[in-house]
Amino acid sequence: MKSCIDKEGIITKKIVILGSCVTRDALEFTENSQYSLEMYFARSSLISLYSTKVKIKRADIQLASNFQRKMVYYDLIKYFPRYIKETEADYLLIDFIDERMKVLQKNGSYVTRSNEFVHSNVNEQIQYEASALNKEEINELWKKSALQLIEDLKGRFNPEQIILHKALWRYSYIDKNGEEQTFKEHYWIKRNNDKIDGYYEFFQENFPGIHVIDLNDQYHADESNKWGLSPFHYEEKYYKAFIEQLNKICQ
Repeated sequence: MKSCIDKEGIITKKIVILGSCVTRDALEFTENSQYSLEMYFARSSLISLYSTKVKIKRADIQLASNFQRKMVYYDLIKYFPRYIKETEADYLLIDFIDERMKVLQKNGSYVTRSNEFVHSNVNEQIQYEASALNKEEINELWKKSALQLIEDLKGRFNPEQIILHKALWRYSYIDKNGEEQTFKEHYWIKRNNDKIDGYYEFFQENFPGIHVIDLNDQYHADESNKWGLSPFHYEEKYYKAFIEQLNKICQ
């Protein structure tokens, strides 16, 4: 590991995230410079990342946000599998919240149907279509991609450098008055949780020795979250508890 030491003798751990805001936002609750976020990969399904890359220039993706444009670009060119083989990060943090998104396909290549992808001009150029695969076929394709990811990670990291954040959708939230409320979309939440939780279990079973952070059934979503109300936009207490767990692992 090539951690950095600042002037006060604090060891800075280099972090890479493959996941979503549920993991990225937690780093805002760290103190000093104990973590350095080297790279953040979001808005991608593993099915997309381990399929044929798309020939496109970042400048051809018409989105106002540089971050959004970069995430769509990384998904299209399948950058993560190449990046991870060269990174000097100390830890890789993974969550599968973005697996809620569907994938589109064309000639054996898949892309993640994120909101950013939909609102860009990309599909006018490439013309991807909805996947014809059924639920079981998608699940098997995801498992195949996950095994490829695990193989890549084993070539670069020790298992204890991988941290799986088993983040799930919440059934309840704290409203702006501080009162606990329940989401009405229970069926949709359960459907997504069943899918994502199965992915976590598969990844954990096939990659023994990794660290796991699981804070489910302890906290709520939060209507005051800076990204707005959503079953996976949590209350501050969740992120702070996550950082406590992360500190124990990294120290």
